[in-house]
Amino acid sequence: MKLKDSEAMYGETQTECLFLVWALDKLHYYLEFAVIEVYTDCTALKTLLNMKTTNRNMLRWQIAIQQYTGNMTIIYKGGKIHTNADGLSR
Repeated sequence: MKLKDSEAMYGETQTECLFLVWALDKLHYYLEFAVIEVYTDCTALKTLLNMKTTNRNMLRWQIAIQQYTGNMTIIYKGGKIHTNADGLSR
């Protein structure tokens, strides 16, 4: 997925949320009844559903992710031990 110019200015947390929502949307038919484990090196993503924010994008993404909360677990895994993700950027 290529970021739009406005999305390129997002911070780390917003970019991680954007890509999670994008992946869930694209794979919805495969993930609808599956048990989902999301491994991330972004601590804010782990607490996303409990965040209190006034950011409209984050609120919209929270709503999009909430439909998967019954069967989705977000697991934090530190960047140094999280070698299988972002391989090209590390």
